Amino acid sequence: MADSVRRYVDGALAVLGHPGDPRTTELLAAADAVDAALAAPATLDQALARWRAAADAMRDRLLAYLLAQVPVPQPQARDWWSPEGLRLEAGLGPFELEIVCPPLLLPDPRDPARAVVIGPLPPKTVSADLDMGVADGGGLLDVLPDGVRGALGMDFGVVQAAALAGLRRVDGRTSVAAVISAGFTPGLQLGFGFQLSRLGGVVGVNRGVDPQVLAARLRDGSAGEVLFPLDLGDGARKALLALESFLPPRDGGSVAGPTMRLSWLEVGGRGFCSLDVAVLAQLPGPQRVVIVGVARAGIPPVLKLRVDVAGVVDFVQQTVSVDSSLVDSGLLGIFSVYGDVVYAQCWGPRPYTVLSAGGFYPGFRPEPASIRPLSRLGFHLDVPVPGITLRAEGYLAVTSNSLQLGGRLEARIGVAGCQAHGFLSVDSIIQFTPFHVRADVSAGFGVKVFGLTFCGVRLDGTLDGPGPVTIRGRLTVETFLHDFHFDETFTFGSRTGAAFQGEPRRAAEVLKDEVRAEALRPAGGHDPGVVPAPLSVPSGVALVSPRGGVCWQQRRVPLATPIDRLDGTPLGSVQTVTVTAPRLTSTTRELFAPGSFISLTQAEALNRPAFELLPAGVVCSGGDDLEGDRREQPTGHDVLRKVRGERPRTLASATALAMPGAMLRMLTDRDSTPVPATTDAMVAALDEVWVATHDGKVRDSATAAHQAARISGGFAVAQADLAAPVLLEGL
Repeated sequence: MADSVRRYVDGALAVLGHPGDPRTTELLAAADAVDAALAAPATLDQALARWRAAADAMRDRLLAYLLAQVPVPQPQARDWWSPEGLRLEAGLGPFELEIVCPPLLLPDPRDPARAVVIGPLPPKTVSADLDMGVADGGGLLDVLPDGVRGALGMDFGVVQAAALAGLRRVDGRTSVAAVISAGFTPGLQLGFGFQLSRLGGVVGVNRGVDPQVLAARLRDGSAGEVLFPLDLGDGARKALLALESFLPPRDGGSVAGPTMRLSWLEVGGRGFCSLDVAVLAQLPGPQRVVIVGVARAGIPPVLKLRVDVAGVVDFVQQTVSVDSSLVDSGLLGIFSVYGDVVYAQCWGPRPYTVLSAGGFYPGFRPEPASIRPLSRLGFHLDVPVPGITLRAEGYLAVTSNSLQLGGRLEARIGVAGCQAHGFLSVDSIIQFTPFHVRADVSAGFGVKVFGLTFCGVRLDGTLDGPGPVTIRGRLTVETFLHDFHFDETFTFGSRTGAAFQGEPRRAAEVLKDEVRAEALRPAGGHDPGVVPAPLSVPSGVALVSPRGGVCWQQRRVPLATPIDRLDGTPLGSVQTVTVTAPRLTSTTRELFAPGSFISLTQAEALNRPAFELLPAGVVCSGGDDLEGDRREQPTGHDVLRKVRGERPRTLASATALAMPGAMLRMLTDRDSTPVPATTDAMVAALDEVWVATHDGKVRDSATAAHQAARISGGFAVAQADLAAPVLLEGL
């Protein structure tokens, strides 16, 4: 930091020149004096006084240096030496501009809590206000190390206009994103009470659409604010950040599409319902089409609903998804309404269908679909009512192999140091293949006096089936003297193979129906540098890449796992189904309910996982008929790009972002993105593995280890617990 002041001066002189000017010579000498005094603080006050006098003598030229990238006529400067930065005011036609320059601060060696103000740095923010009588508006511009971004809004009475834009320089290429919107009051009448009240568009050059970030932006409402920016207000900077996040720079990509608003029964800008829609196409291709909508309905204060929706059709991944969230919604002016709804479908090699309103059964993972964490559908008392709290939440989910339903109702009343609290909670899941049911119910009521439990009761119940159906109930009664617990488990159906009647069944025979062409899908072979053209594939045939293989998977029987039940009924013996195939390279896993395949004791049924990932299929690499030419293939790749003949005419290509080397170095030191010293992972999350003590082999699931121990003796334990046993001596 010893040469910070000298670098500040060098950066200014690199722009301004005039090295032989006596004022320049004095400014350099004063900068060197301050740098020396920072190391020997006894003369710091004198050096700072000399520095400020030299800088004041060159105030006009230093001001020209600050405004080199933001040329405005005759700005008025105030608070040049303010530790909060320099604010410049200027007029540009009908616009009133305010330019904010952050300060260069150095720590005071005499008092680390204080800072020494060296002077203002080039501006980071420019804001503008317009007041012409017939029109008013305003905007802001942020200056970034690699570009600029800004927002502008105008109001002409019957017409309102707004724009958001970001201009970046990424890897030597210009990247632009812009959103333009215009509103009409009254709107263009379409008949039957419908009208078109807004029109606009989105343009992105060297940009792409990030569906995951877009879905995450639905919950805070910023996605709608970006694509339909007329009502930004003080949220302009937040909208600019959101624009950069879900339209990130992407070399060679483009995004374009229209935006509009349809409203019904709208008068004076207010209506019963309205729908903002944006259709974005990611080019070339289109590779992906994104539809974003903001639906509003209601009659304030009785009902106010806003639903932000994002639909994505991905032609490369062969998926379609619809993600929606309730934003800023309420009922009767006292309740807040919230929640998420998601639909996802894949028609590719590994098809799936998922519909969820409010989330999933606790712990359920809707793989292979990738879905963000969802908020429960619900409402709560939003207006503070002394002593009263009310909340209700729920969810409903349907997947290709399950139905899930649950909810929670909670109420609390308090007065004069006394508080009563009650709740009811239900979580249930039904798996179709293999069939399995699990439900968890909890209910309770309690009274507290000055924070101490006076009395209460709680009931927890679990139902798990089939084979056997297990019901567990636990009742807890709390008093200010003592707590009483009643715990009981009921089992219906046989837990062993003794109840088996008839001829023994063979699990391998059951899998004959699963060995079919429809159960095959391609695996591996993906080349990120190639987008394959769609081909017509006959029914019952899997299209396999020459670099990939074939995967066979089923959900009927867990493989390589000893079982004694199938479809909830006894097999008559312990059987293990294994699959062999030429060039077998790996296995795949699916969620199974162990209780449907293994006769569990009461303790096992209650303590084992209700669902567990177990082997379900195999992956085979390509055989001789798929390898084709055995000659050594090149490991590199060629990049082919088709471009138009004309050169793009943009602000950046016209040297708007061209900066002298010294200034770039100074900006890099101040605002450069932090670079990590290492990208090695600091924390790794691994699946839990288990060990059967009789042979010491490691299994990738608790079920596999427990079954091995049951058949061969010993016991099963998690490998982490075996490596660090807990000593109970002396307890």
